[in-house]
Amino acid sequence: MEITFYLVRHGEAENNIRSILNSSPEIEKYSLTPRGREQAAETAKFLSGVDADVIFSSPLRRTQETSEIIASATGLQVKFDERLREAGFGVFNEKAQRELLKKYPDAEERISPDPADGIESFIDMRGRLKSFLDDMREKYAGKKVIVVSHGDPLEQLHGILTNEAPGRSATGWYPKKGSCTEVVWEY
Repeated sequence: MEITFYLVRHGEAENNIRSILNSSPEIEKYSLTPRGREQAAETAKFLSGVDADVIFSSPLRRTQETSEIIASATGLQVKFDERLREAGFGVFNEKAQRELLKKYPDAEERISPDPADGIESFIDMRGRLKSFLDDMREKYAGKKVIVVSHGDPLEQLHGILTNEAPGRSATGWYPKKGSCTEVVWEY
């Protein structure tokens, strides 16, 4: 069996241009920028022609806004799923991205981060993403599924779908803001 996934990263958001990390819980709710709305509209135009069956989205504001633009173009209803949320940034949430990169300059270090930082490891992230995929396998076999999420979760989801290890995923493919990548998952 197979499922065709369309992995969509939200459009450019206010926190992106300010280089601020923003994860659950959302202390500050960042919206898409005008450019981010244009990116989402371009992706929505493409997705309106693929005859997808369902849209799943992270519940954070920037992904909600992106998925609603796609829903408007496709006529599909959005299903929000907490498992697609942004990576948990712990003590770095709402701080400058450079602070996280100062402590974790190599993405592979986030496979097993310092517990005192409260960062979600890539292993833990994969656990919630695998749970999401288990549900997809059960309910959407043979279907086309749009997934609207964030860079790190999409990177790891892509890795699961293409059989890459967490470290390899953390240093390989990474989605651009507002982009859409098709992946056919054969299981």
